[in-house]
Amino acid sequence: MNFVAIDFSLNSPGICTYNDETKRFHFISYIKEGSGTKKEQKLQEEIGLLDDVTLVKQPDFSVSKEYSSKELLKIMRYDIMSNQIISLILNECTDGSGFTIAFEGSSYGSKMGTNNLIDMAAGAAILKMKMLAILKPTDILTIAPTTIKKFAGKGNWNKRKVWDSFEQNMNGNESIETSDFFKFCKGLVEPESNKVPTPFDDLVDAFFLCDLISKEITEKS
Repeated sequence: MNFVAIDFSLNSPGICTYNDETKRFHFISYIKEGSGTKKEQKLQEEIGLLDDVTLVKQPDFSVSKEYSSKELLKIMRYDIMSNQIISLILNECTDGSGFTIAFEGSSYGSKMGTNNLIDMAAGAAILKMKMLAILKPTDILTIAPTTIKKFAGKGNWNKRKVWDSFEQNMNGNESIETSDFFKFCKGLVEPESNKVPTPFDDLVDAFFLCDLISKEITEKS
């Protein structure tokens, strides 16, 4: 079974896959061009070279004269994003053993604004619809952010504490210990800093979601 976990956003969706036969994690970042500071962009270039990371820059989704309205352009963007994300997943998960997919649920306490939240929900809905049609998953789950944080350690943790849990492998996942991405992350964030670089925060959230669903489903079977 291929477990696919998605921390969805419009600018930097973070995806983690895990195959229960190979015991291998793979990280996919589908990130908007120019996201993050110059230092973060340099780190993005470096992790893009790792064997267990696929980092792809999104095409330019700026307003085009080809479309009659801003809303239509949004829908076209979500359609293109969905196709490319699914293609990236299929390029990694080639064994044909089936899929279980999980999305991190929306955090309604965030400060992204109502319109942005609606846009993100619309983009995620189109991606889910296309996944149902193309990947034909056994299930598509939505897991609350607090549930993922509890799995990482505590439900009220911030991104820095979740990062520390990943870096120290507090859940004792043996498979992640061999990951080039995991090794790259060691000591990456200074002890006094609360800022986790883009898109590392998204990829780490996706890892914990992937680890959570793979363990829960394996235990039930």
